[in-house]
Amino acid sequence: MPLVPEQPVATRLDPLVKRLFVGIAFSSLGSGLTMPFLYVYLAQVRGIETATVGLLFAWMGLLGFIGSPLGGTLIDRFGPRPVMIVGLTAEALGVASLAYVQNTWHAFIVASFITLGTVGLYPAATAMLTRLVPEDAREKVYGFQFMLLNAGLGVGGMVSGMLIHIDDVSSFERLYFLDALSYVAYIVVVVSLPRGTGAMRKKDAEEQIGPQPGWGEVLRDRTLIRVVTISIVMITFGYAQFEAGFTAYATEVAGVPARMLGWAFGANTAAIVVGQLVALRMIKGRRRTSMLALCAAIWSASWAVIGFSDAASGWVAVAMVIFGLGLFGLGETLWAPVAPAIINDLATEELRGRYNALQGMTWTVAMIIGPALSGLLIGNGHEHVWVACTVGGTALAAVLFLNLRRHLTPAQEGIGPAPEDLTLAS
Repeated sequence: MPLVPEQPVATRLDPLVKRLFVGIAFSSLGSGLTMPFLYVYLAQVRGIETATVGLLFAWMGLLGFIGSPLGGTLIDRFGPRPVMIVGLTAEALGVASLAYVQNTWHAFIVASFITLGTVGLYPAATAMLTRLVPEDAREKVYGFQFMLLNAGLGVGGMVSGMLIHIDDVSSFERLYFLDALSYVAYIVVVVSLPRGTGAMRKKDAEEQIGPQPGWGEVLRDRTLIRVVTISIVMITFGYAQFEAGFTAYATEVAGVPARMLGWAFGANTAAIVVGQLVALRMIKGRRRTSMLALCAAIWSASWAVIGFSDAASGWVAVAMVIFGLGLFGLGETLWAPVAPAIINDLATEELRGRYNALQGMTWTVAMIIGPALSGLLIGNGHEHVWVACTVGGTALAAVLFLNLRRHLTPAQEGIGPAPEDLTLAS
């Protein structure tokens, strides 16, 4: 395994983290150009049947689930930097290839290449950030990363909305080339990092006795399994309803014009960008399980507001949908810094990649179950059952997070000695 000398703990942000944030900003801006329109591009521009596009998304989720353990193993074996370089290269080539998709088979081949090539990308970036900052600064760095990601997605989405035309395929092709270039910029950033950046420290490697631990040890961590299980419940009835369920309910049940959904997603992004720094101050010194329970409660309230939009009409319904998704964004500002902090405080250094990969798999599972559930309920006229599931499911997650606190140590709860402040400025 690549080794790097142990570095002294600093109270200011490591310059390498700042450089990594530049790459994250580039890639999130590029993703914002294309992510909201992949369904539209495949179904309405390339003429692939709607059901087939849905199957394609499910296929990507299944491949991601199968490939995630390999990604975590590679991170622990070779370190996060080479895994990120490979993943970003696959992302750049795959996104550029989307511009040339002509039929269903092309789409499946390109989607499979992107999914398998990038299975370790996000866990590797998280592992790298975790090892580049002091333990007491992780929540701030995770939160700032999430804020950058959403700002880039929001700006990219607004720009692409002005550039694309359904009847002009070349406008979509240009977007995918721009997205690919954003990943090239990220690759340049990661390649510029010193060799071994984010790898396990030399001291930790020297202290390791016996054979290298593997997935068996990860799966025997009962506390981790509890966190992962609750996260699946949380994401299934939270994030996983964000696009399919929310969009279908707002337009087909509440009667909100599709063009107004952009305002709702804009409100969500604005709430995250504006509220993230406030949230970081609020969570400092408080129990992480309490903050995650509060996040779940906020999401439950947001789904209730959106659910009641069915009883309103006109601009009132529109306002409720916009407000509901904005409220959801405030909950996200609590989830983003706290959830990965718990996972990485549970992880040992030699298994950090696997721990992050397992948490990443919760998203894959939830993103398969969630859209299928919303399609089944809303598509068969059981929209109020869908509302009950989303409100009740996130409320259940709040209770489960509160119960989780008895399984965590004070350090894992983030209520140890007051951490030194981390300065984001140079």
